[in-house]
Amino acid sequence: MGHNTNHKHTEETSREPESIYRDIVVSTNTLIWRTDTEGRFTFLNPAWEKCYGYKTDEMLGKPFSDFQVPEAAEHYVNAFRNCLIGEPVIGHETTYYAKDGTEIFLTINMTPLYDSSQAIIGTQGTAFDITESRHADELLQYISAKDELTGLYNLHTFMSMTEQQVKSAHREKKQMLIIYAGIDGMQAINDDSGREAGDRALIDAAGILRKTFREADILARTGGDEFVISTLVASEDHDRLILSRLKENIDIYNADADRAVKLSMSFGTAFYNPVEPVSIKEVLSRADEKMHDNKKSRKG
Repeated sequence: MGHNTNHKHTEETSREPESIYRDIVVSTNTLIWRTDTEGRFTFLNPAWEKCYGYKTDEMLGKPFSDFQVPEAAEHYVNAFRNCLIGEPVIGHETTYYAKDGTEIFLTINMTPLYDSSQAIIGTQGTAFDITESRHADELLQYISAKDELTGLYNLHTFMSMTEQQVKSAHREKKQMLIIYAGIDGMQAINDDSGREAGDRALIDAAGILRKTFREADILARTGGDEFVISTLVASEDHDRLILSRLKENIDIYNADADRAVKLSMSFGTAFYNPVEPVSIKEVLSRADEKMHDNKKSRKG
């Protein structure tokens, strides 16, 4: 009898690791899967169902790429092929659609799956949800790329985006118009009406610029009371049309009787012509100079 009990205890002990592994696979929020050599899911743990709304039956027999954003699927398929020739995949980032269409960012680790004769019969892997950290990174990028008060780009981001716009100007044979804009009498607004009124003037000026320009145009606050805009135009006549539209939008803003502070702005423009290329800094400098000349003449 004692012999049988001992035998039973040994049997349970030997089965224990298997039971532990099964519990981990079932209870973890880590996504675990296996595929065949065609990339089709052969095993999925409950985390897929629990976290992303699919029933495992809806995914089994289908490739992971069916559930990924197209561009991400392409990269995944390449990683999967590498895995099939014996190369483990570590830290591969991809984008997956939950059942409700939400995009989920995952980081994947994947290894080849061998049979008893060491032939590769598929892959097995784990994936971790990095959506929250990705959104936190995007928020940090947004904060560092944008002016906190107005939500427009900062000068550093403006410069890097304008370099791309120069390439478009050459490709599309268009000119790039740079407009410098400055709020008149900013110091007086701050002194007479308080810092809050000054901030409101900057926010409202940014709103007028957004209303005037297209989404493809690049708008930035360069610091203090100044802004810069870059837009592609077919000809140099466009600067008059754009400035006219800007002034009209300022007039509409000022026509509101409830405005405690009326807004006045000075402008300066300069063109980048692909036929006679110069540095962007030079174009910016010319527009800035004209804006300051305009500001001085308005004071006079």
